[in-house]
Amino acid sequence: MKNATDAAALSAASRVYTSAQVRAIENHHRDIDMMRRAGRAAFEFLRERTTADAKIVLIAGPGNNGGDALACAAELAAAGYAPKIALRGDPAKYGTDAAGVFRRAQELDIGFLENHPNKLGDQLDWIIDGLFGIGLHRPIQLGDSEWCQWVESQRLRGANVLSLDVPSGIEADTGALVGEVAIKATHTLTFIAYKPGLLTGAALDHAGELHLASLGLDTSVVPTSIHSFNANDARALLRPPHANAHKGTNGTLAIIGGASGMLGAALLASRAAMRMGAGKVKVGWLAHPFPQVDPQMPEVMMRSAAELAKDECSALVIGCGMGVSGEAVRTLSAQLKRDAPMVIDADALNLIAESAELAKLVQKRKAPTIITPHPAEAARLLGASTASVQSDRLRAARDLAKGYRCTAVLKGAGTVIDDGESTSINATGNPLLATAGTGDVLAGMIGALLAQGYSAIDAARIGVALHGAAADAMAARGVRRAVASDVIDELPNL
Repeated sequence: MKNATDAAALSAASRVYTSAQVRAIENHHRDIDMMRRAGRAAFEFLRERTTADAKIVLIAGPGNNGGDALACAAELAAAGYAPKIALRGDPAKYGTDAAGVFRRAQELDIGFLENHPNKLGDQLDWIIDGLFGIGLHRPIQLGDSEWCQWVESQRLRGANVLSLDVPSGIEADTGALVGEVAIKATHTLTFIAYKPGLLTGAALDHAGELHLASLGLDTSVVPTSIHSFNANDARALLRPPHANAHKGTNGTLAIIGGASGMLGAALLASRAAMRMGAGKVKVGWLAHPFPQVDPQMPEVMMRSAAELAKDECSALVIGCGMGVSGEAVRTLSAQLKRDAPMVIDADALNLIAESAELAKLVQKRKAPTIITPHPAEAARLLGASTASVQSDRLRAARDLAKGYRCTAVLKGAGTVIDDGESTSINATGNPLLATAGTGDVLAGMIGALLAQGYSAIDAARIGVALHGAAADAMAARGVRRAVASDVIDELPNL
């Protein structure tokens, strides 16, 4: 069996650090003028995208993020630009570094604007958001929220908005909004390392295009168990086919589900599994009667759920369109006792959430187990609210992984994958996946990888990344609306 990916094997560029870890990296390099480097990096970002006659306003907040904006303004002015600064902090309260760049801005005679956004006049080319950085843990107050609203009005009129480090109002470790107001950037230039809150949750609607400026710091001095994972990472893990391979080499996947009225879920999962390379796929139906053949994928074998329980398999997927009947409960209970790698999805997760007995069966499993909840299903499994899950998706995924002794795939924008020891945040996908049936497709894809002998963590990472990559390929061709079957059609091209 292929071993799980060691965190060290993932590229340095994929490392993700919490705000506390970033502070530790900064402390290790405290002899470096990081604020000056951040300002320089922001200036170079702007120089590549605009000209010296551009109308640029930088909003400088009360902390180090404001200092970064001031440092950028100084670099712009020194290079012949004419930036304007909206000062939202009290210079007398600045720390040493921020006070230094404030004095430099004064020496360069940069214009400081009157303290109200409505007096800024003409349409701007760029607004630099240096209001609040990774240290923000409280809602933005009224005075600053007016500036956030003004920034949004300018963005809607065509201005580019560059947030420094994180968009103001976004929690750097979770991706959630700290309050009700946050900057919506067209670009975010994050410093030193990627933060988890830029890669998942609500932040994905606020960060715009994400860019990294490492500032020349060595981040390896602080270890991390969090990584970003993309389609290239997934392809790097895929094994090349053997010349003497046959259908038995690639494993047999059993898919159990498809109660009456929900046949499509099992069909989608089975089709995706075949396209993902499983040697054989069998569907065990709860519906009576059940289909004898899938005309679109006649390679899939059909059984009743009871019959399939007697068949040997390399891995199982259970829950797609399973329903919540008594028969579904009995079938799930029996299958959880099987010593085979398993993906648990959809209705099976809801049954487990409602039954302490079923939950214990999951926790006692020795074979690899992957659960694939969306946020509402995750909330039921954790006995929490959907809002609390979404407020800290990394914590929720870790709680699921540890509580159910499994690899947890918390679906959504920036899907989070956690096996209790390491966390991966998926970097692929787009809103084309926000349609019925795409979760069934994902379950089939991950199940096929399990059947082929991939570890649980690798099967989850690869499946999620390529699932999103299929949607990205469609979006790149200009597709605006898609259904789950379209994702399956993309898989051979990936």
